[in-house]
Amino acid sequence: MRRVRNLLLALGVVVLFAVPPALAQEEEPVVDLFQFIPEQFRGDFADLNGDGIPDLGQLPPEGVAGIWDDRVGEVTEEGFLDAVSGDFDPADTGSSLTGPCKGVVISYDSAGMSIDAMFDRGGDGPAYDVYGHQAMTRDNPFEVDTGGVLVYFGSTIPATFHDHRWFIKAEGLFGDDGGDPNPRDKNRNAGSVDFGDLLPFQFTALIQAKGAFVDGWGAAELPEMDVYPEPNCTGDGWVKFVGPNPLLTPPGMLAALLAAAGFTGVLFNARPALSWREG
Repeated sequence: MRRVRNLLLALGVVVLFAVPPALAQEEEPVVDLFQFIPEQFRGDFADLNGDGIPDLGQLPPEGVAGIWDDRVGEVTEEGFLDAVSGDFDPADTGSSLTGPCKGVVISYDSAGMSIDAMFDRGGDGPAYDVYGHQAMTRDNPFEVDTGGVLVYFGSTIPATFHDHRWFIKAEGLFGDDGGDPNPRDKNRNAGSVDFGDLLPFQFTALIQAKGAFVDGWGAAELPEMDVYPEPNCTGDGWVKFVGPNPLLTPPGMLAALLAAAGFTGVLFNARPALSWREG
């Protein structure tokens, strides 16, 4: 299994915006996120700022890309626009995450201090934040620092996907897709994304994101639709990218990103993840 994090990233890949800081500080965390971090990585994380979220130590080691992962990105305006567009519905203010995919996604600022986190235990329930609230809703989006780092640990345990395909899109900002035959039966995944290195400039934007991770699809590109063969993991929700620059709408982001990136496919080809078999 390669890069199961892409679903997690898309659904909160790919961002506690509606919870005022004072209120967030008054709440007590109800979930120990260390239970979602594999034992071999726990020594590299510690809660330094007292918010109940492990702060960043050493990043997970870099893995390899999947056989069918997009390693080129888009090099034309038309290709980029097609990759970041989709059936996004601003009237849908909720979030969903279904299927056997599970794990945790934690976002950090440029100093390695935690900003936000969400976790999923698998099944048909949505992702939740550390306070037990549904994550990735419009009122409680998953927050990401455009100059920071995102770290993820995910799995499909007890399932194992083979010949799988995945895609991820964030409205007007990025898209990626890939897959792998997975002949070694890998079912765990860990990695990180450094937005400070990947983004050409920092900005603030509240956007929708969605993705899918499907078993047994093969080498063909995964279509954007709501129904896939089982097993699969699908999800959608809201992400808030936070930077020092003013709020951008999706059309404004597209214009700025295209101008800055020269149609090179901003945020395509995220850092290859480490995958392994366990359980």
